[in-house]
Amino acid sequence: MARKPATAEQKQAVRRHIQKAAAGVYSEQGAAGVSVRAIAQRADVSIGAIYAYFGSLQGLMQSLWMEPLEAINAQLADLAAGIADPVERLAALLNAYVQVAQARPELFRGAFLFVRPETLPKPDRGPLEDAPFAALLIAAVQEGQALGRLRGGDPRVLAQVAWAGIHGCLALPVNLDRLDFAAPTALAARMIEILIADLAVSSR
Repeated sequence: MARKPATAEQKQAVRRHIQKAAAGVYSEQGAAGVSVRAIAQRADVSIGAIYAYFGSLQGLMQSLWMEPLEAINAQLADLAAGIADPVERLAALLNAYVQVAQARPELFRGAFLFVRPETLPKPDRGPLEDAPFAALLIAAVQEGQALGRLRGGDPRVLAQVAWAGIHGCLALPVNLDRLDFAAPTALAARMIEILIADLAVSSR
């Protein structure tokens, strides 16, 4: 008798099971220990099942973080939509990024501190605006410039500087935890003050 095809619920359960195994391998062995074989063995599935559900090892690893980020990106979009002033919106977005990093440390490390091992193929580079957070920053900078509230310059570059500034404050204490850095939240708060003061056009 032919086996009944798996239901959508069953497929989703298998998908989640494989993702849980992948997260476990990454957590215990780091990026260098991540491989299709290691994940398949941990999940007790065939190597072919991983490719069938995720297309590639890179697709599987990205799914661990991209799916949860969709909900966060929606929240950030709602936050931005509720703040009319572009300077205040820019500051609020940067602060929200810090809050996400502190509230979801595993997600932050996986999505934003993940270093691609040589075993994974190099991804194609897409436009900066493909990242929803970057798109929100760029839009705030563009609007601020149009209103004369923010300094001139390439808005994409200014948005990158702002993002990189707070990201460094959050990442360095993690990557160099052997050094006595101040609390990441304190560093990021001061960085946001500096960034906004530098980008904003003085009303005097």
